[in-house]
Amino acid sequence: MPYGLYLSAAGANAQNHRLEVLSHNLANVNTPGFKPHLAVLKSRHAEAIERGDTQANTGNIDDIGGGVAIQPTLTQFSQGTLRQTGNRTDFAINDPESFFVVQRGDSQLLTRAGGFLFNAQGNLVTANGDQVLSSSGDPVRIVPNLPFEVLDDGTVQQAGERKSLMLGQPRELGDLSRVGDNLFQSLGPVDEVPNDRRAVVSGFLEQSAVQPTGAMMELIEASRAYEANVRLIQTQDQAMGNLIGRVLQAG
Repeated sequence: MPYGLYLSAAGANAQNHRLEVLSHNLANVNTPGFKPHLAVLKSRHAEAIERGDTQANTGNIDDIGGGVAIQPTLTQFSQGTLRQTGNRTDFAINDPESFFVVQRGDSQLLTRAGGFLFNAQGNLVTANGDQVLSSSGDPVRIVPNLPFEVLDDGTVQQAGERKSLMLGQPRELGDLSRVGDNLFQSLGPVDEVPNDRRAVVSGFLEQSAVQPTGAMMELIEASRAYEANVRLIQTQDQAMGNLIGRVLQAG
């Protein structure tokens, strides 16, 4: 395949990847606690340089660009705005590096989506039914049908017993891996946030950190870049076809 066609195809594939990532972000613009994905692209050396046949920065005929390569998608952990809901089992963290700790099966997972509720058994759970853990490591539980209070700092109180929601803080945000349902699993150590650094507020939800206007502008730019690469493929294919036709006619 002609080198130009390869470069254009690689460019179109990279922009298509960006379109998928940006579309996913926009689809979650109203998802509480959602953290946007970031498409990462990397420039490549020419094939001859990657094979070791020549060195980069030599300025010879083989020292040309090799297009772009798709890198693993990253997560942007910027904090979304806090919106007051009036629902006392809605919680938000006014700290971009802390997370609620929930239990799913045998795994403790992290989330920023604090739209919790008490189920029929009196357990505080996420919208997907995962148990919300207290600072003691046990599920947050109340006696159903009895009055309870939720204090401003995210503490649940019933009959004199108080349970604070557990907050975890990974030592490196880059250690977090998405597991779906707006949940993260840390591949490294997670420290419990001490009481004097808790920034939980009740009756609020953290909104999605996606910036709709910026994401839409990026989507338009990526779409146009994709179309430009496709047009280049068509132009080069047509030029190659014309060249082959002339060679055959001359023969």
